[in-house]
Amino acid sequence: MLQFSRFSPIVAIGALVLGGGLLAQEMNLVKLHVDKFIVAGISTRTSNAIESTTDAKIPAMWQRLYGANLLARIPHRVDDRVVALYTDYENGKDGMYTYILGAKVSSDKDLPGEFVAREVVSGQYAMFTEQGGPPPQMTVDLWKHIWSLEKPGGLDRAYRTDYEVHYGQADDPAKSHVDIYIGLLGKK
Repeated sequence: MLQFSRFSPIVAIGALVLGGGLLAQEMNLVKLHVDKFIVAGISTRTSNAIESTTDAKIPAMWQRLYGANLLARIPHRVDDRVVALYTDYENGKDGMYTYILGAKVSSDKDLPGEFVAREVVSGQYAMFTEQGGPPPQMTVDLWKHIWSLEKPGGLDRAYRTDYEVHYGQADDPAKSHVDIYIGLLGKK
């Protein structure tokens, strides 16, 4: 089972060079298999169009997560990392999706009513990583990079489950780190 582990950019680049087919724009991408696991947290339905307006829902969810100390109330957490799950896609990156902000858990039993749980499906994922900056900006930059790879057909997304893993503390950008895992079409 894949544990959330840190990959340095050097390791990621090395893995891609050894695997062949390295493109300059893919230097922070690693492909790997992820076993299924459960994420529990607060959720909303949104879209990229909504998130690019003043009606964006995701920033308010982050404020709520930290402001109300919701992570501490999620039972069966396996670590202190924050996980953001994208699932239930209606029309790829342009349609509505469910966004769940919370943590990886060992069980969805005894989950308080304010939380939902969903399974991250087992399969092949592309992992993009960034560190050492403000977490919101690193995350947005990584998503822009991911979308740029989709346009020329360089990334065959499954649109079943994608997720982010946030390490470190938002108040110390130098120690911040984010990995984004994109579910790929193909073997599961």
